[in-house]
Amino acid sequence: MTEHNTVYLAWQAPEARDWHVVGALIEHSDKYVFHYTQGAIRADNFVPFSGMEDLRKSYISRELFPLFQNRLLSHRRPEYPSFLKWLGLSTAEATPANILARSGGTRGTDQLQVFKRVEIDSTGHYKHFFFLHGLGYLSSSAQERVDSLTSGEELALCLDNQNSHDSSAVIVRAKNPAEIIGYCPRYLSKDVRKLLEKPNVLRASIESISADAPKNYRVMCKIEGNAHNLVFDQEDYMFTD
Repeated sequence: MTEHNTVYLAWQAPEARDWHVVGALIEHSDKYVFHYTQGAIRADNFVPFSGMEDLRKSYISRELFPLFQNRLLSHRRPEYPSFLKWLGLSTAEATPANILARSGGTRGTDQLQVFKRVEIDSTGHYKHFFFLHGLGYLSSSAQERVDSLTSGEELALCLDNQNSHDSSAVIVRAKNPAEIIGYCPRYLSKDVRKLLEKPNVLRASIESISADAPKNYRVMCKIEGNAHNLVFDQEDYMFTD
C-alpha cells in the first residue's frame, strides 16, 4: 500500500438529481481518515452520515468505517476473483480504497458513489481508468458496436453541451466505425472537460472488455496524457475541518 491513498465520496440529491462531492476517505497503512468536504456544506438537504454527524470534524479509525466497509464485496464470496479481474486489480493492488474507487462502491439503498480524481504527477503525466456508463440505454446498433470493441481501441471524448439532464456530460465515441457507446461517469466529466480545453493532452482507449461482467463493469476505459500547469477545480474537494 502507498503511504496514503485518497478517494472521494459523491452524493446525489434526491430531487434535483445533481451530484455533490461530500467527503474524502484517506487510506493510510495503519488507519483510515474521513473528512467532509465543502460540497457537503454547499449541498442543500445533505444529511451527515451516522456516527459522523459533525461536518467540520475529521474522523480517524484503525478499521474501515462502516459507511465504506458495507460497500465492499466479501473476499469469501466465490465471485471475488472474477470481481477483481473485472476491476483490473491484482491481489496486491486490491486495498479497500482501490476497490471502492474502481467499483464505485454503489448500493441500491442510497445515492452514494466512491471515486478517485484524475491525478497529475510531478512530470505532468496522468493515467486514469473508468467504467463506461450508460450501456443499458444504448440503441441496438450502438450495442453491436460495443460488442465489437477490442482492448487498446482508440476512443474519442466529446462534449454533450445540449444534454438537458447534465450540462457537464461527456460522450464516449468509438472510431472506425464511429458510434456513440456511452458516457464518462458524472464525477469525472468536469475534470475531463478541463483536459479537453487543451489540445492534444488527452488520449482515450479501451483498457479491457469483460463479457461475463455486469454492464456497469463490462467496458473499462483509460485516459492518459500530459497536462503541465493544468489546475482542476478544487472548491468542492476542500476539507471542511
